[in-house]
Amino acid sequence: MPSPTRVANRWLAHCAAEQVLTAPLPRRARRDKAAAQVRREMTAEVLAAFGEAVVDDPNLRLASLARRMKQLWEAFQTVPAKWDEFKKMLGVKATSWFGVARELPGKIKSMFRDAAKYLGQAGKIMADKIPLLRLYLDVGVKLPGVGDWLKQALTHMPEPVQKAVRALGTKANSMAKWVDELVKKNPVVKPASTMVSAGLFAYIWFNVVEMSWDVPEIIRGFLGGYSFVELLHSLPESAIGFLLGLMFPGIPGGLLWNAILPITIAIRLGWLIHKHYIEYSPGRELVIHWDRLGIAPPPTAVPAKVSI
Repeated sequence: MPSPTRVANRWLAHCAAEQVLTAPLPRRARRDKAAAQVRREMTAEVLAAFGEAVVDDPNLRLASLARRMKQLWEAFQTVPAKWDEFKKMLGVKATSWFGVARELPGKIKSMFRDAAKYLGQAGKIMADKIPLLRLYLDVGVKLPGVGDWLKQALTHMPEPVQKAVRALGTKANSMAKWVDELVKKNPVVKPASTMVSAGLFAYIWFNVVEMSWDVPEIIRGFLGGYSFVELLHSLPESAIGFLLGLMFPGIPGGLLWNAILPITIAIRLGWLIHKHYIEYSPGRELVIHWDRLGIAPPPTAVPAKVSI
């Protein structure tokens, strides 16, 4: 059963679609036969179906949603041939405008379901196979405690180790670069099809208000023309956090918008574990092996273990 927020968002999507379609058209647009065909097929029900990309956001506003829908509506009228490509990508079989208008809403909603399912599966595979990501997910919810512990412990480690760990922080100064690195280590995150890619783009486009694209970019995105890595490199931190939230629903909301610190900690811990200076298993304690560092244990003020 859909949540109350989802029901409210669907109602807003229908209101936004009606608002777009009742706005007056420029005289020149009325004379364009190809654009008119797009308008006939892009009914209120079709436009509202794109609203399925909006997550359960209690702060969703009608004006914001209508603005996005209008951009999409106008973009496909600008390049009508691309509308036919979009229908073909979705597997629309109908040929009459009435049949297309009836078939499209279900196809569009299915596209979003497939994209969300894919992201969830990709997130699970990544969490299982990439230790660094597992660290990020486990350690992130324990901040600032683990971060303070690591900072304190580092002051007692040999200078070469401290220098190496400090340098690792630069790898995490961009969340996009960090996620991109994970993607390259595990190609399963790359969209399996153009339709999944289109769904991912639409999720970002409808939910991240800081982003804006021109008509060719919008068309390319809705036709599945962007790879996952390309999207990462074009997104602000909030959009990458939004994607991570879809991939890993258990991440607390705060980590989505201020994620650089836990990423830095995860990378540094990952390096120390790789060097066997620290021992770690999911759900267990982090343990420092001072003997492997070649130094005596520090004062008791610095614990050798910390639960995460």
